[in-house]
Formats: sequence, structure tokens, C-alpha cells
Amino acid sequence: MFSTVLLFKDALYGALVIALACSVLGVYVVLRRIVFVGAALAEISSAGIALALWLSGRGLGGELTHHPVLFSLLFGLAGALFFSVGQSGRAGVPPDATIGVTYAVAAAVGILLIAKATVGEAHDIFLQGNILGITKTDMLVLLGIAIPVLLAHLVFYKEFLFVSFDRETARTLGFGVAGWNAFLYFTLGLVIAFSMQFAGVMLVFNFLVLPAVTGLLLARNMTGVFAIAIGSAIIAAVVGFTLSVPFDLPSGPAIIAASGVIAALAWLGRHALGRA
Repeated sequence: MFSTVLLFKDALYGALVIALACSVLGVYVVLRRIVFVGAALAEISSAGIALALWLSGRGLGGELTHHPVLFSLLFGLAGALFFSVGQSGRAGVPPDATIGVTYAVAAAVGILLIAKATVGEAHDIFLQGNILGITKTDMLVLLGIAIPVLLAHLVFYKEFLFVSFDRETARTLGFGVAGWNAFLYFTLGLVIAFSMQFAGVMLVFNFLVLPAVTGLLLARNMTGVFAIAIGSAIIAAVVGFTLSVPFDLPSGPAIIAASGVIAALAWLGRHALGRA
């Protein structure tokens, strides 16, 4: 089993990088109750990938269409900017409704473009990503994005946490709340955009939510939440990936299933300890 997994070691390393980056950002996503912003950004980024595949299938767009991650990045950052300036309702529309509309439209546009794309297996790539297709170069690119983002979150940990927990107090004390929000959304959009091509919508959304939920179920402080979120994401990635290769299972759904089992065990553990 392990010898088979070693054949895809670069893919496993790439999955671990995605798990690490998304699980850290996912804590803020869950704490700020913007879970579906993460889902919407994933769909927006996937729509960018779908557009690149559609253009490539028709010989349009030149060399740019051979790099779907560029389209994913542009769409993801545009979505992050859109959400970062939309904390209050637009024209009387509640923020959650705006998120829902954006999610639905981006998903529909992506599916329509994929339906007309002539690229082989485009539908599977769109939904599930292509974890096993990650090369050493891809893994290094993911590291090149993840490391600066994680360092920024480490350096500005207190600021991100402050504006996430108590925005009004932060604003009163002179914090540039809008700027920090934009920075947070920028890092979120960046990580999602670069992860989407390889991990797909479902797996990215999983890493943004389930590890953070697991951390919140088990930890007693924020340091513990981040540590458990990262640990559970990495364990799920390793277990799901290790089981998917020899048993010929889709790697993304296998990792998601492992994340679900870990979150369920965390919930049961919390109740067993009487911390419900």
C-alpha cells in the first residue's frame, strides 16, 4: 500500500500544503460565520478555471488559457474584493443573500462553460480537482503561495483575531478594520484560487470548514483551535490519500470522508466529556 502511495508522493505533499493553508484560514471563516463566503469564492475560482477550459477548447485566448490557475486567481481575487467591501447589505439586500446569489450564479456559469468545454475529463477536474496530477513543480508553486500567506497570518495573528472577534472595539481603538478585512479576504482568495485547480470545489470547501469545526469542538483556547484544525486537516489528507490510491477511490472524496469521521469523533468526544 505505502509503496503505491510513494509513487504519488508529490501529489500527497501538495495535498498537505493545501490542507495546511486552508485549515488555518478556515478558522477565521468559521469564527466570522462566513462559511459560505468560502464556498462562494471556491465556486467563483472554479468558474475562472471553467472559462479557461472553455476558451482553450475553442482555440481562443492564446497561451493564457493553458494556465487555468491565472483565471482562477483573477476570479478569486475579484470575488475576495467584492466580499471584503460588502460587509453591510447592498441596497437593502442582506449580506447572506448576496453570498447566496453569488454562489448560485458562479456555480451555474461554471457548469455551463464546462458543459461546452471540449477538454477531456473537464467535468471531473471541475468538481473534484486532480490531486493525483500534482507534480513537484505544482507543489513548489503551492508552497510559494502558502508560506507567505501563513507567515502573514502568524505575524498579524492578533490583528486578524481582534477584527474577527470584536470589530466595533477594534474600530474604536483606531484599527483599520476595512483594511484588515480586505487583507484577510485577499489571503483567502489567493489560497482558494491556487488550490482550486488541484483540489476542486468540494475538497477546498472541506478544508475551510471541517478542520476548523473540529478545532472548535475540542480546543479550550484559540491556539488550540488552530493546532487541532491543522492537525486534523493533515491527518485527513494523509489517511484519505493513503486509502484512495491502492483502493482506486477518488482522492478528494476520500479525504473529505476522513475529515467527516474526524469531526464526528470530535463531536462524540466533546459530548463524552460533558462539554456540550
